[in-house]
Amino acid sequence: MKRTISLIAALMLLVCGVLPACASGAIETTDQTWYVVSHSDDYRVYYFAAVTNTGDKPVSVNDLLFEIQDPSDVTIESTSKYKLYPEVLEAGQTGWLALSKDVKDIDDKAEIDHYKLTITSKVNEDRAARPLGATAEYLKKDEDDNENVLRATVTNDGAESVFDIIVASAAYDADGKLLYVTGDAAKNIGLASGNSFMQRALIKSDITDAMEDAQLEIASAQAVAYTMEDLDD
Repeated sequence: MKRTISLIAALMLLVCGVLPACASGAIETTDQTWYVVSHSDDYRVYYFAAVTNTGDKPVSVNDLLFEIQDPSDVTIESTSKYKLYPEVLEAGQTGWLALSKDVKDIDDKAEIDHYKLTITSKVNEDRAARPLGATAEYLKKDEDDNENVLRATVTNDGAESVFDIIVASAAYDADGKLLYVTGDAAKNIGLASGNSFMQRALIKSDITDAMEDAQLEIASAQAVAYTMEDLDD
């Protein structure tokens, strides 16, 4: 099965030929994984990627288009909805991208052959992610939920209490290949300086099944936690 991705470097080179200033920031995918799973009477595509700001200024996504294509390169479904953790990447920083899309009205899973991802970025110096301490572990068949779980421990290692904390966790195989990304926000819940909390994120059962079919196995987990802050002019 072929898998095609629009190379971000080539895209940014094309744009920068007109607007040289955009060289200060570019989002590049560095590791991708996707799954095609049965969903009700149709199918669902999950896509996860590690993304890096290869420029010298903070950036966020300007536009994103994920196209699901058949063996003849015809786009049969697309989406521009995504989650980026964190939503603003500092220069040289790597984050995680996650998205999913239902594919309806096809007769055979083989019609979902490959994907095409196009991303453009923009310099974003208005907001920044304030990082918190975070670690993660993978628990197979958690004792509370009887499901595969990524469990993150978040610590406020700053001097002030924080609210609106976003936590994202990712699973990797033994070779360091990204397998899964999930994230959530703890809205209106504060964390005092020096304190910690734990977040449990269930790995979707259809993705667990897809991993087993592909003989993929989770070996480690990572987490990031942060709050988004508006920067003063």
